[in-house]
Amino acid sequence: MIPEPDRADRYVDQAQAAVGNSGAPALQLGAYEGPLDLLLDLARAQKVDLAQLSITALAAQFAVVVEAALAARTVPLPRLAEWLIMAAWLVALRARLLLPAEAAENVAARREAEDLRRRLADRAAALRLADWLEQRLQLGRDVFGRGVAEPDAGSLPAADVTALLRACLKLLELPERERVYRSNPPPLWRVPEALDRMRRLLPDLPDGASLGRFLPPVGEGPAATLQRRAALASTLMAGLELSREGAVALDQPEGFGEIRVNAARSDAVGAAA
Repeated sequence: MIPEPDRADRYVDQAQAAVGNSGAPALQLGAYEGPLDLLLDLARAQKVDLAQLSITALAAQFAVVVEAALAARTVPLPRLAEWLIMAAWLVALRARLLLPAEAAENVAARREAEDLRRRLADRAAALRLADWLEQRLQLGRDVFGRGVAEPDAGSLPAADVTALLRACLKLLELPERERVYRSNPPPLWRVPEALDRMRRLLPDLPDGASLGRFLPPVGEGPAATLQRRAALASTLMAGLELSREGAVALDQPEGFGEIRVNAARSDAVGAAA
């Protein structure tokens, strides 16, 4: 609302009083009464509802205060300029509330339009550069260096024979053979080795021993279990072979029990022979 003429003197008096304090005129805008600079600070900190303030009343009161200050010549021009900047900021902040909130679709459309405009500008610049390069004279076609004869238009370009042969060899290279996976099995105890070990240990064991006594030592590692099982199977096969020959006697008192290997007596060996 526009202030009445009889109330303008009050704004002038308040403005003159404010010059000695904060230096900003005091305003009465309904929801706020106080100096202009404090109102701007509160608005920037979002501590006052600008929607309750009237832009018309702000402009009218500010115009009255500025005209009175110019007439009285009590406020320097730099101070008046500061008042004008503060009032402009308040009007700008209040005007933002009048504009509708921008949707995300509008922001995305504006960004796409800017990208398209930038790409079109880059394309136009590239076309201009290509035209400029095309119009320039090319060495060896339009102009020639000193001491270089102009080539015959009907002559064929010379070919590099070495490069041609290398290209042919590259095409004639045979494809690499498919690699076949070959496993690397661990060393296993075989039957002939088990026979040799049993024949070598039997003379030192007159009372016989269990089948496990004839097993070879097995180390540690991921293949230790497989090597131990292979040694047991090979030793059992060797014991059966020696039993068939009559060199040893195999005895298993219980089912799935321990197998004992006893050397055969000499008379039994002779009878078997």
